[in-house]
Amino acid sequence: MHILVVDDEPFNREILAEVLDDPAYRISVAEDGGQAWDRLTADGESFDLVLLDRMMPGMDGLEVLRRMKDTPRLRDLPVIMQTAAASPDQVREGIAAGAYYYLTKPFELETLLTIVRAALDDA
Repeated sequence: MHILVVDDEPFNREILAEVLDDPAYRISVAEDGGQAWDRLTADGESFDLVLLDRMMPGMDGLEVLRRMKDTPRLRDLPVIMQTAAASPDQVREGIAAGAYYYLTKPFELETLLTIVRAALDDA
């Protein structure tokens, strides 16, 4: 299973990659929404799941998610948004945009793993 981890904070990318360190997963990273979009739309590149930070400079995670849902080959790719944007309106907006799950920071790493497994099983 190929997972794209998108976060503008290097520490967060490193922690997420470590938590997902499993022979069953291949992890790729992107530093921002623009880089994530380039990876997602590159020829020959395919992913099974995206862990997407919402708040990033440039193209934010919500814009990446909206573009994914407007792109036929990416529409069904599960996206777990992981973010500090935790108001009820922000959560509703993320789910309405098509997030599989909206995980607010800080979160337990075991919770993340449970959600990742569920998303991959449902895909």
